[in-house]
Amino acid sequence: AYDVLRDHGLNVISYIKEAWGNLCRSYLVEARWFYGGYTATLDEYLQNAWVSVGGPGAIAHACLLLGPPITKTSLDSIKTSSEPIYWSSLITRLSDDLGTSKAEISRGDVAKSIQCYMMKEGVTEDCARDHIKGLISFSWRKLNEASVRSLHPKSIITMSLNMARTAQCIYQYGDGIGTSTGVIKDRLTSLIVDPIPIK
Repeated sequence: AYDVLRDHGLNVISYIKEAWGNLCRSYLVEARWFYGGYTATLDEYLQNAWVSVGGPGAIAHACLLLGPPITKTSLDSIKTSSEPIYWSSLITRLSDDLGTSKAEISRGDVAKSIQCYMMKEGVTEDCARDHIKGLISFSWRKLNEASVRSLHPKSIITMSLNMARTAQCIYQYGDGIGTSTGVIKDRLTSLIVDPIPIK
């Protein structure tokens, strides 16, 4: 934050504090649901979950501390949780839920989007998973539309698109940690460890 103040003349502490405050508040909502035995509706869950996945905070930190030159416009984009950040975070959350919800529920976590939809609509898990996949497709359309017509800085749009892409890649086969199928480990090994053959 000091470097941003020195280099750009902008104090970003309030933006970082707000991102962390929003994340902590979303965790508290989930804790209340869990300890109260409450299963949220899908809409209630998604209103909170797009923040609890950490996307807005991650993009805020990336933009403020790692990104290209910071402007007042980019700060305002972060503060208002722009459409690209919202849709990207929603894709991240829904992809996470598809890849890890079974393991997280068995560990005693709060109901995820799949369970929220199943409980309120009275459908099977397969039907709920199909619905969540449909929401991901819808969210991608909205993210692409927002990216094309957005007045937000290109850096915010690029970070939002990349976060959604990365989430879908990571959660396609679990999360690589708690629900590993070995695919993520193989991908990381191929990317970081294995030498690239030069012929």
